[in-house]
Amino acid sequence: MVILKSTGELQSTVHDNTSVFLYLFLFKAGLNCLVMTITHRSMRRSLMGFFGLSLFLADLMFLCFLATMKFRSSLFDSLCSILSYLSSAYTKLPLPIVILGGIDHFVNLSRSGFPVSRSRVFLYSVEVLMVWALAIFDSMHTNIIEIQKMDLPNNQSAFICPMYSSNTVNLFCVSVLIFTCCLVALCWKQLLLFQRLFQAKDQDEKSRVELLQSDLPFRYSKLSDQEEGMEALLNQQQQPHSKIMMLLLSINMDFLVNWGVFLVGSTITIFCNLAAPSYMSINLLWLFCANSFLVGLVYWIQADRVGPLNDFPDDICKWNFYWLINRQASTLQEKVSHSVYTLSDKMHKISSLV
Repeated sequence: MVILKSTGELQSTVHDNTSVFLYLFLFKAGLNCLVMTITHRSMRRSLMGFFGLSLFLADLMFLCFLATMKFRSSLFDSLCSILSYLSSAYTKLPLPIVILGGIDHFVNLSRSGFPVSRSRVFLYSVEVLMVWALAIFDSMHTNIIEIQKMDLPNNQSAFICPMYSSNTVNLFCVSVLIFTCCLVALCWKQLLLFQRLFQAKDQDEKSRVELLQSDLPFRYSKLSDQEEGMEALLNQQQQPHSKIMMLLLSINMDFLVNWGVFLVGSTITIFCNLAAPSYMSINLLWLFCANSFLVGLVYWIQADRVGPLNDFPDDICKWNFYWLINRQASTLQEKVSHSVYTLSDKMHKISSLV
């Protein structure tokens, strides 16, 4: 429930709070524009991206509509109904779009290149329109909205209008944060290996590999700390269970690095009981956070079938841990194999000379 208008001790004194909603939508529109400039390419590669475009346009339309109604005092009662229906409709958007987005990534992850085909563009457009239509239709037929007047002390009164928050968004932020943090705590040994690898990588870039001379009539180079760390990582990846966990941990770390601050901030506001209306909590930041989570989860499930991806359908999450581990592991495997073959050839030549 929110207070749209209140009166002071004198009935002629009126405090109009409708400007707050206009400022909130203005802030959300600015935030959406900032996100759009960063993710304009990935928004045309998946269903979640197409829904993000529709959400951006819908917010701009409602912002213009509220700005128009602000200067029409005769439409005050209608403003309450519109804001209530709008918040109710937004609460019904997250669950279907997350389900449809997960199905889309599950089916099209291996062919998520850009640009998408015309058939997929048509399918995405139809799905987005259906989600919006069902949400608006359901909110208009299930909610009865009316302004309530509440008497306050000292001859004051307030006009209250019901608003709705999105439990789906709140549950998503809290559960994903708990899941990712618990996964890091359970895989702390692999996390230490990651730390060792990155520290050794920084040291190895600043110094050359020392060549050691032995009694053998050929020279060999000692593996650097980075290569030793990668060799240990490669040995762990040979085991099926360990390989799955290492892949999951790398994807989880990439997700936390990119979206950890957003999830922590959202969780703090939820536990502090600072609930926002659904038309504020359902924004492009939350949408792309959910998209990154779905991309990582679906790829982890389909990793054996899909194989290494050249490009993820997500431009916000950089997936640096995943790229580094795959690249360094393949490089070390080739280097170790080449070293073994070179050493065996030289030993064969020495034995033939003797």
